[in-house]
Amino acid sequence: MTDTPALPDTPHVLSPRDEASVRFGLQAERLSKNALNLLPIDPAAPRGQRLRRALALKKELDELVKRAVIAEREEGTTWAQLADATGISKQAAHERWAGNVTSWAANGRAMFPPDSRYSALEVAYRLDEVYADLDSRHSQDAVSSGLDAVRFPGAAAAGAARRERAQGLHTRLALLDERLATAYGEWKLLDDAGARQGARAEALHRLAALNEEIAALYEELTGVEPELADEHRNSAEHARTSATSNRKYAELLAAKAEAAPANTSSGGTR
Repeated sequence: MTDTPALPDTPHVLSPRDEASVRFGLQAERLSKNALNLLPIDPAAPRGQRLRRALALKKELDELVKRAVIAEREEGTTWAQLADATGISKQAAHERWAGNVTSWAANGRAMFPPDSRYSALEVAYRLDEVYADLDSRHSQDAVSSGLDAVRFPGAAAAGAARRERAQGLHTRLALLDERLATAYGEWKLLDDAGARQGARAEALHRLAALNEEIAALYEELTGVEPELADEHRNSAEHARTSATSNRKYAELLAAKAEAAPANTSSGGTR
């Protein structure tokens, strides 16, 4: 680690764009180290060992690609531009990597937890050294000098409030997801047990209400995290579609319950 101190007005957690860029750089360093570790030749190595290690390296490369997509999205690269870079359709690119971007957002868009003693800026300074040591012609601050926190010291602090608001929304989403999973489990038990249609309809209405709450939060996130608005709109639309499906099925069950003749047998009504 260099002795270069963090700027006084630079927060411990940098802007999402900086955090994603440094995380990509850290993965690139890890990949390079693992690739170099394949150079030694061990005549006593078990059969297949070289291939196993090469495949493990491919997994690291796949992770680097995911980190590249996240960093690109944080920089404002559109899905159409990402598709053009990979030679696939926009839909295929979105299906392949949108989940990674969404997970990054849900985890706070940062390399480390807020209470961690590590910071992205410290990692950037270390990567400066790594890159400079590779070749004397390389810049001494090739990584850190490209960060918003270094180029525009006041910008990172200005975005802290927006990040805090986004984290609050993601926390609420996580709680709603837990409630949704519980509600779905309750509905599944009723459905599997052949419970009366009215009870199953009520459970579906609860699921629909939760999905509508989730959709509303994702819509709110589009304004708080505009860089990832496409992902949030897609998640909101998915939740609204689920809510509509829940309500339609609930109405069908309720209609069947009203139309069914009363059953006085010991088995009760269904």
